[in-house]
Amino acid sequence: MDKTDILIAGGGAAGIMAALVASGSGAGVTIIEKMPLLGKKILATGNGRCNYTNYYQAGECYRSSSGTGSLFAWDALKKFGCRETVELFRKYGIMPYEKDGYVYPLSGQASSVRDILERQLKNTDTVIHTDEKVFKAKTHINRKNMQQDGFIIETDKNQYFASKLVIATGGKAGYVHGADGSGYKIARCLGHSLVPPLPALTSCILDEKFLKDWAGVRTKGTVRAYSGTGQLLCEDSGELQFVAQGISGIPVFQVSRYISSGLYKKENPYLVIDIMPLYSIGEITSELKRRREDPANHSAGDMLEGILNSRLALALLKKCGISVKCKPSGITGKEISKIAKTMKEWRLNPQAPGGFDKAQVTCGGIPVPEIDGNTMESKICKGLYFAGEIADIDGICGGYNLQWAWTSGYIAGSSAVKTVIK
Repeated sequence: MDKTDILIAGGGAAGIMAALVASGSGAGVTIIEKMPLLGKKILATGNGRCNYTNYYQAGECYRSSSGTGSLFAWDALKKFGCRETVELFRKYGIMPYEKDGYVYPLSGQASSVRDILERQLKNTDTVIHTDEKVFKAKTHINRKNMQQDGFIIETDKNQYFASKLVIATGGKAGYVHGADGSGYKIARCLGHSLVPPLPALTSCILDEKFLKDWAGVRTKGTVRAYSGTGQLLCEDSGELQFVAQGISGIPVFQVSRYISSGLYKKENPYLVIDIMPLYSIGEITSELKRRREDPANHSAGDMLEGILNSRLALALLKKCGISVKCKPSGITGKEISKIAKTMKEWRLNPQAPGGFDKAQVTCGGIPVPEIDGNTMESKICKGLYFAGEIADIDGICGGYNLQWAWTSGYIAGSSAVKTVIK
């Protein structure tokens, strides 16, 4: 049986940060990572450019199923936040490039962030095992005083004794990058409960007849997520992407966690999109009535030309039950009002969120009331720490989930090492 001061299950962003901090303070650290490469998910962030943090930080950038989740994350960020991350990374050799608050490596390559962090880690005494998976952990009781003094961790290749255990295995989003939810099982065996893990920062799957018509279209707009009772849960604006399975784009990603949660609870959540955000219903109605009388327009499709992408116009008319070839003179005032209202308040009923294979992050996980926010230590099992996506914290798009990984990893690593280095 191999022995170590601190064993970190998971070699992603959070696990690497925890190891860097702990090993830098003199602790013996072992990382167990199931993938052949540390930090593989880092390579996919920021479309391969690694948006590793954001200069704009606020509590509402972090979500949780717990009512205190945003405060939990915000308090943690006060200990190690964006500025500290940029400063530390710069020390490591990662020069920052900022655009609209989004921070990237100056190289423009996510691989440079991963590679530099790995080199920093290998420059310490950290023992790194890749292609190895932790599948079980239990507390170890000292027979002399009958007190817990560590953990026995079993992998598919070995058995370890560790004084402290950090679970940084991630959630379930991105199986190709190593996320399989295995950390949840380990945490539950050590006494923790679990908020059901669901896909977040993902698309919404719809069941509509017009989806093939609008596939491939992009337009500026606003999306709002509502509960089944009509309560506004979240809204965001930006480029909407219409796809053959439903609707996507960053604004949809931002509201998707609420749709995932609502569907899981069978609460019938729905979306309302505004594809004409610069115009009021009254302005649209007046323009459509004017176009109806224009002799140059010979069909309903002609009436919408120059307003909407032709494919989106076709989908809109199908939604309203109007043929694209319908003569303008045959379109009633009531139908004009319906078209205008749909442009501004197009209701969509999601059937499912995009799956974990498409989601950027997981919502749900280990409940934050079960974690000490000052240390990331479990309130249930002494010596157990959590870092990263495994906790029930998920950020919005824009580098916030990586910042949560750096923050929670830093706190977990620095806290765990205090109790093994005396």
